[in-house]
Amino acid sequence: MISAEEVKELSSRCVKCGLCLASCPVYQEILTEEASPRGRVQLAKHIFHGQEEKSSGVSEKLAEAFYLCTSCNACSVSCPSQIKPTEVIQEGREEIFAAGGAPEPVKAVKENILNTANVYAAKKEDRTAVYPAALRERIGAKGPRKADTVLFLGCVASYLDMKIVPSFIKIMDAAKVDYTLFAEEELCCGLPLYVMGDKKNFRKNAKEVIDMIKKTGAREIVTPCAGCYKTFRKYYPEVGDMGVQIYHSVHYILKLIEMKALDFDLKTNKKVTYHDPCDLGRTFEIFDEPREVLKAVLEHEPLELERSRLLARCCGGGGSVTAVGPELAAEMAKTRIKDAEEVGAEVIVSGCSTCKDNLRKGLKLIPKAERPKIRVKDITEIVAEAIT
Repeated sequence: MISAEEVKELSSRCVKCGLCLASCPVYQEILTEEASPRGRVQLAKHIFHGQEEKSSGVSEKLAEAFYLCTSCNACSVSCPSQIKPTEVIQEGREEIFAAGGAPEPVKAVKENILNTANVYAAKKEDRTAVYPAALRERIGAKGPRKADTVLFLGCVASYLDMKIVPSFIKIMDAAKVDYTLFAEEELCCGLPLYVMGDKKNFRKNAKEVIDMIKKTGAREIVTPCAGCYKTFRKYYPEVGDMGVQIYHSVHYILKLIEMKALDFDLKTNKKVTYHDPCDLGRTFEIFDEPREVLKAVLEHEPLELERSRLLARCCGGGGSVTAVGPELAAEMAKTRIKDAEEVGAEVIVSGCSTCKDNLRKGLKLIPKAERPKIRVKDITEIVAEAIT
């Protein structure tokens, strides 16, 4: 979090060099100044210097400029003036949201989370539909039991994907991890609320999640969702102490591998490349861990994309872009798929359920006659496939 005064100072520091333009996935697709980090920083200066009159409301074009940002943080990495455009843009969204100017699709996501505890307005009982039958039977109608480890699966993996949750559970069971889950009672972590600028409801939601976690008596929480992981580590400390050690699935799986708790009898000989999710990579510099995990389950070294690690190209699935501009999000994902095609990959793997979902959309956007034979998988899937 940065203050309004810091926003003014940072935006005034911009020398308009344009180095952020090449790194911004949205600008590379739209090619308009207001879609660039540089343009948004200048717009933020207008907002915080009072040149955008709140009494007259927020224009649709201004709101779109701030909400069509994936929050990938690539601009902050490339900025020689160390302006932190991502944080400036976030503060701009909070001002726009407070003035009632958030785009309608964003407001709809907010209502979904507040009314149904997930971004899709799905029934809470549907959250466990993807669970393996044996796990559903084991859980029954009971709430989460006491355990050292609590698994937090996330909205995307629970409602939009058929493979991540069963794969993650298979790994945990194979390693004989004693875990508990919230099942139907799991809430959204609240990241969409934070990103849209709804600080009040984010804090309320976070307090509820923290309270639920503490009631389990767990000492650690593991999530396969990069967005949930980022929220727990980066944003929840602003609200309260979770009282647990926080793991993303790549950390936990690597720990299990190092403990020799997993046996891999079915290593794949496919050409696999790894897409660094922004919420793990640029946010926390988690680069080596997923690659070490892949080395344990592949016959060959994973292929490196031309733009990887700190300079990885965003897939387009972050921020509020999938709500405000879903076609734009898919176009950015298509570009990332072509990156994988260029290195000869047969499988592109990520550690983020949102990246997987959006990359699949990008792949489908390529005409069938030109579509590369590339599979999109989460890292939990490729690990689970190596276990007999």
